Amino acid sequence: MRVVAKSLSLAALILGLAGGAAVAQKTVTAAVGIDPTSIDPHKISGGADYQFFNHTFEGLYGHDNAGKLAPDLALSHEVSADGKTYTFKLRPGVKFHNGEAFTAEDVAFSLKRSNAPETRNPRASILTRNVEAVEIVDDLTVRLKLAKPDAAILENLGEFFYIVDKTTLEKMGDEAFGQAPVGTGPYRFVSRRIKEEMVLAAFPDHWGKKPKIDRLVMKVVADPQTRIAQLRAGEVDAIVNVPPQVAKQLEADPNVNVIVVPSFQNIFIVLTTPAPHGQFRDPKVRQAFNYAVDKKTLINRVMFGFATQSAAPCNIAVTGCDIGRDPYPYDPKKARAMLDEAKFDFSRTYVFLGLAPGRAVQSKEIAEAVAFYLGQVGVKTRLEFMEYGAWLARIAAREYDKTDLNWQNWTDYNNDPMGRLPRALRTGGALSQHSDPVLDGMIDAANAIVDPQERLAHLRKTFTHIYENPPYIFLWTTNEISATRKNIRWKPRANVSWPVFWDIEKD
Repeated sequence: MRVVAKSLSLAALILGLAGGAAVAQKTVTAAVGIDPTSIDPHKISGGADYQFFNHTFEGLYGHDNAGKLAPDLALSHEVSADGKTYTFKLRPGVKFHNGEAFTAEDVAFSLKRSNAPETRNPRASILTRNVEAVEIVDDLTVRLKLAKPDAAILENLGEFFYIVDKTTLEKMGDEAFGQAPVGTGPYRFVSRRIKEEMVLAAFPDHWGKKPKIDRLVMKVVADPQTRIAQLRAGEVDAIVNVPPQVAKQLEADPNVNVIVVPSFQNIFIVLTTPAPHGQFRDPKVRQAFNYAVDKKTLINRVMFGFATQSAAPCNIAVTGCDIGRDPYPYDPKKARAMLDEAKFDFSRTYVFLGLAPGRAVQSKEIAEAVAFYLGQVGVKTRLEFMEYGAWLARIAAREYDKTDLNWQNWTDYNNDPMGRLPRALRTGGALSQHSDPVLDGMIDAANAIVDPQERLAHLRKTFTHIYENPPYIFLWTTNEISATRKNIRWKPRANVSWPVFWDIEKD
């Protein structure tokens, strides 16, 4: 009898039965460009994974829909005088999606799992590996003891340390949990068909963020024109990564809303300084490559104005990025002269790894345009395009003899650059194609500076060094262009590069 009763209860939950009458379920279907590489919150390998984690998991601190730092599973914190001990008061009454209570034990377990060698967490080095010890004071108080001060810890807690349910994970095991994870976020996991769709359901017992819909379906549709066609036909309610060249056309559609917000998505072309041929080790060569590309024209003709040219690889809102320097101007004569002076090897053909469409707007067109401009100053390239997962794996493998230049979209995860700099530019960083001992020292020193003004000055100096010794061809920071049907109300969160559907509504 109990089995039958449980089945009926589950059916009532799924069908929305109340008093014998069906309650209409509100489902929003959004077409996104790519699938997450992982749905285990301690195995994040790419920015696309956040389109799942941002809905289903939470950390101690995070960011609200305005992008402001806000407490999530913690209510408050205290910091010791030496900046090495953080005591967090946890939010009472929080439940995991399966009804288990959230406690300090889950925080301690998640930290241990995040750092365990067998977990192979690509992002552990950003935050959790600096935690020397975790002390459970009581069920709702936890104390983290750091090996060294970390001025970016609160900003990074929301993107680099998600909390899992100890009891559930130990029962399920790592593999099963990675296929059907359980978090505390405003949506719970329902199902996934890899490279096809992800289905999430509103979590009615969430402590704060109450979704205004019942179900969220994220369909993986790599081709942007297909996403647009599906939106116009009413097959989907929302789409992301709208190509800028069709945004104006969509604005004329009476059934569609076009939404443009600033992003933390920075676009540039990496010059592989550790490549065995050594051609990119001279900063003057890398400066010349920056002079060789007409970025203003590309912003107008390829991005159709939906981007802001960069002087450094960061959004101007990022701490320290406001260095007061003008972006490198287009000057092909100067570029050629600098390359000649540096005795650059024009006889070689340089392999240029591009990103296939889906992850970033106009990725293919941008790479082709950059290759054209480099050709105008005598630099021969051979373009190779890979889909997102393969492209990410190639970069992470750091096989410097296989790729000379590569497309990069560097996502700043929040206003603090230390979630990205150690991984993207420090020698040996997880995604670094660069080596600069001076820059390494500046990156290593940044988080130990706890005085805000002193740290701001240091980060400005760091980004100025990056500008003067460019590891990349700096291009621009993009605007995120999304679109919805007219019956959808949604304001995407600014300064992220993945969709956040916490407050989406449907009439």
